Amino acid sequence: MNRHLIRPFNWQVLVGLTLAVLLALPALAQDEDGRRRGKRGRRARSQPTTQASQPTTTSTTTSTSTSTSTTSAESEEEERPAYLAVINGRVHTITDGTLIGATILCKDGVIEAIGGGVRVPDEAEVIDAAGFDVYPGLVACGAGGIHGGGDKRDTTNVFGLNMEIALAGGITTTLSGNDAAKLTYGTTDGLLVRKNVFASLRYSANRPLERARLREDLEKVRDYLRAVQRYTLIKERDEDAEEPDKSEIKGKLDEYLKLLKGERVAIASANEVGDIRALVGLAEQFGFELVIRGATEAWSIAEEPGRAKVSAIVTPRNSTSPDERLNRPSGASIENAAILARHGVPVAVLPASTSITLWGLAGRDLLHLNMEAAFAVRGGMRNDEALRTITIDAARIMRIDDRVGSLEVGKDADLVICDGDILSYMTQVHHTIVNGRVAYAKADSSLYRHIRPAGGPIETDFDDQWPRSLEWSAEDLATTDPAARKKAKEAEKKADEGKEAEKEAAAE
Repeated sequence: MNRHLIRPFNWQVLVGLTLAVLLALPALAQDEDGRRRGKRGRRARSQPTTQASQPTTTSTTTSTSTSTSTTSAESEEEERPAYLAVINGRVHTITDGTLIGATILCKDGVIEAIGGGVRVPDEAEVIDAAGFDVYPGLVACGAGGIHGGGDKRDTTNVFGLNMEIALAGGITTTLSGNDAAKLTYGTTDGLLVRKNVFASLRYSANRPLERARLREDLEKVRDYLRAVQRYTLIKERDEDAEEPDKSEIKGKLDEYLKLLKGERVAIASANEVGDIRALVGLAEQFGFELVIRGATEAWSIAEEPGRAKVSAIVTPRNSTSPDERLNRPSGASIENAAILARHGVPVAVLPASTSITLWGLAGRDLLHLNMEAAFAVRGGMRNDEALRTITIDAARIMRIDDRVGSLEVGKDADLVICDGDILSYMTQVHHTIVNGRVAYAKADSSLYRHIRPAGGPIETDFDDQWPRSLEWSAEDLATTDPAARKKAKEAEKKADEGKEAEKEAAAE
């Protein structure tokens, strides 16, 4: 081996390299920390240190200022609230009386103020409702053909004809399938209100095995809840107490658990007295909230669902003949809704068909939702009670009354502007507002804009067909505009003159 190729180890070089690495470690760590912080950290390190007096060009300063102001303006535009105001209307709040010439101010889809003297922001969209009636959006506890299946936000045709027809009837919220959904024409924003509104039960006398199985399942769930209560008490003095086994509480039993805990509302269809009475007894025994759909013969035992705080979804015009074989009242009665309400039963009204057809939920005929409520008036309900069946009481039955069903500050801005009493078949809806946005305008609709295109309210001479009671109460007169008051007095004067003329003719 060539001795000249082997060089002695240089310890000084090794020590120098080691010191250099040790000195460089803090800088490397700082650099790594900056990389973890991202782009902002790298930019901060890359900026050179300069003196305060270092000059900058005017063009750079101007460009930076312009960019900043543009970004700020865009940000303000995005954050600026959306206002809509309905002014000068006759506002039917449902829960707080009727306000004449009031203003409803909506901000970002929510009602912010109601009443007189409400200041309207300059940037607000304004609808002048002078001479018109303003109601909360109507709530239908059942509808078909408006929304899609599954997740309504993915499957609904928000430009569909059915949705436009329903909006033209003043409907803004429906029970579609088992979900409460809005009619947000043109958008899916804010469409879904609540999923899985009801827990469906079947408890008919025609299905005895099914009835026995349901009762058995409810008893099993109730026993589990009682075991949980005992465990909670025992655990306070015995830390080794064994927690109840929940392994069997799954599937439908888990649904029943939510029902008995008050987290869900049960719904069941029943029309005959026997089935209605059995359902009421079941709800009382197990202590859950119940809605009976149909309830045709409920008028004959109204005190029983009233005592049990059971709700009902009824069709006043349901025509079922009485069974002459029975020694008790039976069959349908147009007074069903009125009798139930009189006994404290929350009532929602639905037409016989919940589809958008000429004989269904909407379609500008005599069978749609508000006309069904009008027939409840024909059966003895007051007008204000009938309005509740398609607004706040329907919303309460669906447990969405915190958002819809009445005109109150803090609730969703769902409004209907129409040219008369919404329970009259002559009334036309001119605007339907959903979540603070105009979802339907009659003037822009090819379906109905040809009907009274002038757009004003129409004066109707009532006959003995509608409303059921023709006598105007002092309260009604107090909440009616001067023109209507004058007209009522003139009608009363003519009636008195007619009676005098008849007396004179009889005397001669």
